[in-house]
Amino acid sequence: MSVGVLGTMRKKKITGIIQTYSRKAREQIILVGSDFLKEVGLERHTEDIFSCVDELIKNAIKANYKFALIIEKMAERTRIENPSLSDPEVRQKINAVLKNKPLYDTVADEVTANDEISRMVRKILNEESQLIRIKNKVYADKREYTAEEKTKIESLTDLQRIRDELDRRGIRVRITIEMDDAFIYIEVTNNAPIMERDLNRIYSKRDEFRVCQMEGREQEFFLNNLDTSESGFGLGYATIDSFLGHMGLDPSRSIQIIAASNTTVILSLPIESL
Repeated sequence: MSVGVLGTMRKKKITGIIQTYSRKAREQIILVGSDFLKEVGLERHTEDIFSCVDELIKNAIKANYKFALIIEKMAERTRIENPSLSDPEVRQKINAVLKNKPLYDTVADEVTANDEISRMVRKILNEESQLIRIKNKVYADKREYTAEEKTKIESLTDLQRIRDELDRRGIRVRITIEMDDAFIYIEVTNNAPIMERDLNRIYSKRDEFRVCQMEGREQEFFLNNLDTSESGFGLGYATIDSFLGHMGLDPSRSIQIIAASNTTVILSLPIESL
C-alpha cells in the first residue's frame, strides 16, 4: 500500500487503559503502535514517536496525582470550615467545585499556594518509581513477587492512598492510536481537569523552547530549566517539541491540548510528510 494515496480508506483504531506505566506496559504500547507505523513505512520514526508518547503518558500520570492531592486538600479544608458535614456531604461540595472550572482553578490555586503539593507529587513519583523498578524486575525475570518485594510494595502508602482516591473517582489514563489515509493520531487522555496555571506554564515553556530551538540553543533551554519546583509542568512538552522538530514537523501543528473537565493531548503525525 503506497503512502499518501487517497481513496484507500485506511482506518484503524485501538484504545487501552494504563494502570501502571511499567516496562511491560510500554512494550505493549510500542508493539501495537509499531504495527501502525510499519503499515505506512514509518518504522524509522518509531523511537522518536514513542519518546513523545512516553512523555505524554508520564505527564498525564503526574497530572492525575496532582489532581488527587488537590482533592485531598480541598476535602481537608472543607472539613475544617464545616466540621458538622458528613463524608458524603464533603464529597458533594467538592463535586460542585469540580463542575465549575473557574471556581476549581481558584480553589486549586489556593490549596497549592505553597510548595506542599509539589513536594507530595515528587514523593509519590518517587514511590511509583520504586514500584515500577520492582514490577520491571519481576517482569524481566518472569517470576512471581518475593515476600520482600510484596512488603516493599505495601510500604508505599502515599502512592497507594492517592491511587485509591483516583480509583474512587474513576480517574485514569487512556491512550488511543488511530490511523486514516493522511494521519496517525495518538491521543492521551486523563479524565481530570488541569489547572489553568499549569496549562499556561506548558504554553510558556513551549514558547521559550521554540525561541531557543530557532536560535540553536536547545541544550541551553534544558540546562536553564532543571528546577522542578513546579513538578516539571511544561518541560515534558518541550521535550516532545524537540523530538517533533527533529522529525521535521511543526510542533505547533502536531500537538493539540484540549483542556476541559478532561485533559486530552492529541499527537497528529502526517503520514506523507514523514
